[in-house]
Formats: sequence, structure tokens, C-alpha cells
Amino acid sequence: MPNTISSPVAMPTPAYSYPEFRALVGTMAAEHRTSGPEQSPGLIRYTAQNLTHLDRAAAVPLLPALVETLQKLPQPEQWLVLGEAWCGDTAHTLPILASLAAQSAGRVTLHVVLRSDHPALMAAHQTDGKNSIPKLVRQAAETGASLGDWGPRPAAAQLLAHELHNDKTLHTNQVVKGMNDWYEADNGQAVQQELLALLG
Repeated sequence: MPNTISSPVAMPTPAYSYPEFRALVGTMAAEHRTSGPEQSPGLIRYTAQNLTHLDRAAAVPLLPALVETLQKLPQPEQWLVLGEAWCGDTAHTLPILASLAAQSAGRVTLHVVLRSDHPALMAAHQTDGKNSIPKLVRQAAETGASLGDWGPRPAAAQLLAHELHNDKTLHTNQVVKGMNDWYEADNGQAVQQELLALLG
């Protein structure tokens, strides 16, 4: 079950720790369902496939310079990540963000919130007018002040996504495979480089 979190900052609820989110995806895959209102066969299939992506991304090597930067943040941060169980981009990116938070020497606390549970939060952090996920929302842990956001993808992945979606000869499964191949080849480096630039 997700936690109801006591904090000086108003925390959206329900909110999940990363292990809770990983367990949620596992449960949904086993029960042949997914998060959010749409329960299509495609989204349910992607949810099951995302278990592999989540576990692969959890083993991605972290950039030492980024870990050091996080450990020296001037103030503690709360990271909210908007995602969904069926979202491949979430599966490839979220475990890396969670690993970084875990190595931040307590400077970063991360929670996952489902886009479908928090339409107002998502509306406040759209990309080009769209509810694109994952979206990392950074807040000052003590005050809740906005520190910016990141997402839904590294710039190179975003460019590839536009190209694939605009190619009307491709089936959705081909688009998904193209994105999965990019993430696996990149091995978590682009998102970490962009976060390093953002935080530096």
C-alpha cells in the first residue's frame, strides 16, 4: 500500500517509495492489469514488459560527479516523479532517479505519484502542452518551493520519439521497440548528464 507521508511540505497522496512502486507494477502484471483508467491489452502487456526494464535500469552505473553533486546540495530536496505502470519511459528512467536519491546521503527523498491520481500536478508540469511522463518535480524539502523539473526524456530520446511517432508506417510496437533499444544502448547516461548540468 502507498504511504500517507507526514512532512512539513504538503505531499500528494497516494505517494509511493520506489520499492513500493516496483511492487505495485509486479502485482499489476501478475493480475493482468495496469495503473490508470485505461485497461487496454497493449498497456497491460507493456506493464508486464516494464518489469524487465525496471530491473535493468536499477543496475545502471551512476555517474560519480552526479552523486557527489547530490550529496553536496545546498538544501534537502523532495523529488516527486509522475509516472504510470505501463509507461516505458518511466520504467527506463525512474530506477536511476531512485538510485541517485538513495546515494544522496539523505539530501534527496524520492516518491512516485501516478499521473492518473494527480491531474492538477500533471497539468502544472506539462511538456509542450502534453501530460508527458515521467516528469521529475524538484521541491525544497522544508518549504515545498519549486526547484524546477525534468522530463519526460533526455533530449536525444525526445527527438527520437518525435521521429518515430511521426513515421506513420510504423506500428506502435515498433515505436516502443525503437525507444527501448535507445534506452538500453544509452544505459542511463543521458539522463544523468542532463541532471548534472541542471544541478551544476
